[in-house]
Amino acid sequence: MTDAQTRINQQVTTNPVVLYMKGTPQFPQCGFSGAAIQMLRACGGPVSSR
Repeated sequence: MTDAQTRINQQVTTNPVVLYMKGTPQFPQCGFSGAAIQMLRACGGPVSSR
C-alpha cells in the first residue's frame, strides 16, 4: 500500500465516522462541509481534524 492508502485505512478503521471535507471543523470551506459538521455536533459526536 502507498502512504496515502495506509493513512486512509488507519483513519477509517479507528473512527466510527470519517468525513473528508474542505477546510477544518472550525472553518469549513463550503456549505456541505459546514452542514455536515453541524449535524455531527448536533448528534454529540466527537469532531476533530488531522
